[in-house]
Amino acid sequence: MGKLKERLSVIDADYTLIGNRAAIRLYCKDEKGKTVLVLDPNFSPYFYVMAKKGKENGLMKRIKELDEKKLEVKIIDVELAEKIWMGEKTKLIKVTIDNPRKIKDVRDAIKDWNDVEESYEYDISTYKRYLIDRQIEPTGWIEVEGKEIKIECQADKAIEASSIKAVGEEKEPKVNVLAFDTEWVEENGKTKLIMLSIASENFKKVLTTHEWKSKPSYVEVANGEKEIIERFLEIIKERDPDIICGYNSDGFDFPKLKDRATELKVSLRIGRDSRPMKVVRRGRISSAISRGRIHIDLFNFIDHILSASMKSEVLTLDEVSQELLGMEKKKMDYKEMVDIWKKKEQMDRLAEYSLHDSILTFKLAEFILPQIFALCRLTGQLPFDCSRYTYSQLVEAYYMRKAVVDNVLIPNRPKTDELERRRMEPVYKGAIVIEPKKGIHSNILVFDFRSLYPTIIVSHNISLETFNCKDSDCKKNNVPETNWCFCTKKRGFIPKNLETLIKERQKIKKKMESVKKDSDEYRRLNDMQYALKIIANASYGYFGFFGARWYKRECGSAVAAWGRYYITKVTEQAKKNNFEIIYGDTDSLMVRMTKELRQDELRKLGKKFAEEVNKQLPGMIELEFRDLYEGGIFVTRGKGEVGAKKRYALIDYKGKLEIRGFETVRRDWCDLSKRIQREVLTIILHDKNPNKAIQLVRDTVKKINDKKVSLDELTIFEQITRPLSAYEAIGPHVKAAQKAKTRGRPIGEGSVIGFIITKGSGKISDRAEPVEDVKPNQYDPEYYIGHQILPAAMRVLKALDYTEQEVLSGKTQKKLGAWFKK
Repeated sequence: MGKLKERLSVIDADYTLIGNRAAIRLYCKDEKGKTVLVLDPNFSPYFYVMAKKGKENGLMKRIKELDEKKLEVKIIDVELAEKIWMGEKTKLIKVTIDNPRKIKDVRDAIKDWNDVEESYEYDISTYKRYLIDRQIEPTGWIEVEGKEIKIECQADKAIEASSIKAVGEEKEPKVNVLAFDTEWVEENGKTKLIMLSIASENFKKVLTTHEWKSKPSYVEVANGEKEIIERFLEIIKERDPDIICGYNSDGFDFPKLKDRATELKVSLRIGRDSRPMKVVRRGRISSAISRGRIHIDLFNFIDHILSASMKSEVLTLDEVSQELLGMEKKKMDYKEMVDIWKKKEQMDRLAEYSLHDSILTFKLAEFILPQIFALCRLTGQLPFDCSRYTYSQLVEAYYMRKAVVDNVLIPNRPKTDELERRRMEPVYKGAIVIEPKKGIHSNILVFDFRSLYPTIIVSHNISLETFNCKDSDCKKNNVPETNWCFCTKKRGFIPKNLETLIKERQKIKKKMESVKKDSDEYRRLNDMQYALKIIANASYGYFGFFGARWYKRECGSAVAAWGRYYITKVTEQAKKNNFEIIYGDTDSLMVRMTKELRQDELRKLGKKFAEEVNKQLPGMIELEFRDLYEGGIFVTRGKGEVGAKKRYALIDYKGKLEIRGFETVRRDWCDLSKRIQREVLTIILHDKNPNKAIQLVRDTVKKINDKKVSLDELTIFEQITRPLSAYEAIGPHVKAAQKAKTRGRPIGEGSVIGFIITKGSGKISDRAEPVEDVKPNQYDPEYYIGHQILPAAMRVLKALDYTEQEVLSGKTQKKLGAWFKK
């Protein structure tokens, strides 16, 4: 066939063997949205060996003489290479072989030789090695030259590449996304698949096994569970999605489908090749893998990455959809579902409920996938991996990619004994916290350091190879409270690449100022700056992550020490400027002026102070005046006169609350507790009326005692994070989940359980019941008053010296002016 030249976007990759040689497979989309498989047979796997000093030539000769027949491998090349190791140019031996599956065997054959110091980069998977070396950005674009070939794969075209190069193209690939969801009930002692719903662009379908009159047009009836699964596979082939999305589909839907398909002798072939889907354990989570057609569980990305900046306290599909999309699930509990299925009544409602979950998942995918793609391009990782990675894994992927560009040797992952040693090291001192002043304060000026820890790393050149430089000139870069220093003459690998991230983000944010907020361009830029922010901010924590390749406890400790130094320095300067210090923590400072000034005068003072401070700060470190707040409250800690660390609330002049450390952001409190606490805070800070807040609490207590509170308001939601059998401490949510499972509900890892504490004797855990099994009058008023409502409200009211007895009795006539510092 003729020579081709195509511009393609890579969305997935793996490798196959042709004979004993590796051939990389890139699953791509062209500019029209067609699927193209690219086969690259021109890549050979390799690793590096560091010889003991002066032993390079002899070691090269020995490696060349390895018994290839015994190892069942062909050694393609053994050559000298030069890489940068711990800041110095170092000679290494690069060993290239034909079969990637034999890398470990070859490395094991030589690792204990006397003339071998260490071996490196043998633990990088083949497709990742390829993407790193070629600097290919998944969901970015490549230019491929080659010839069209015939190959068994569900693709519009296949190309055997003669050359591949990355091109700087910023547009998103055209991908076809399909979302799905499953419904299961217990029937005759066995879990049964009753519905499978599918949603994609201009397509919706519910597959079920029950026929009924006047069913919606989107419902298709199958003859049993086997036919549901087979029809699902047919629809996948027909709709030809590039990405299949679920919500907790790694932990629930696909494992359940896989098990059922195995029982029914159905091969669950989801991908573009002929291999059935695999469900494998990867760290803390299971992952359902299919090649070419990517499975993405949106829950994993939300849990690992997005949740840190979300208000949703329980990451259910309902709460996440409400926050991110302004949409919510259809209301139906498990008991209702079982009842509908058993009686075969209201089947339209059940089908609508099932379909809506898939629609929500599809809408979430449209919202979240561009964020995942931005991280893919930045880190060089495939969407499948990127969507499941934690912060540390994403950071490591970014630096591994940059190591190849900088010709830096990538450190090995720590072995078991090294992991244990790191775990046993004492925790280093963290950020400074300036004890907050008890009570309520008005006109609070808030200052933040912009990306304090990343800018400290860059400004002080904090990196493994720059630590404790011997040059006397570098002593001036001394770490506060220690005798450590960092080199000032050679740029460190981590700070060099971290500076690039920070500057690129600043450039993008500047560009965003001139772009319309509702435009596609603004959303694209925002996704990119968010990806840059994630990697930059997580770089500090990565130093102390015990599984990191670039681990250095002293680096993390040094960053924290400089953080303490700068917040202390700014605090002292604030005092000299006649500011009263209210609170300081990590990278922020809250102050107030001791004399009366107008809002505009206070804001002007805030900006001027930040400018003065920044003239004295080194490098990229910068203090920013965030805003002036109408008021703030800091709660007490025990019986002392100081407030609790990281537990405060601020209110701006528009009535918007900013809350840290209160129950409103805890997952183990019911909605009523969170709402009451938020209302108490608003009444005190905005209305300045503590008696009104206390009356609200008393009225709520009365409603609970009078059984006039709905179960929805009292339900506590928690997630099951491991198999139920793995829990040693049986908390209320585990007990409720055990009961739900015993009663036939599909409960597994990743499930969110809603429960109520009911009346009765015994432990609280024993009285936790799944909300579906509780009647409105069965909740325990004493528990909800004593363990939820009062503790949540008193967190705030104790700051004003109120006692529980005063709140419950209503005998409170104190004026707010006694606490409000003007």
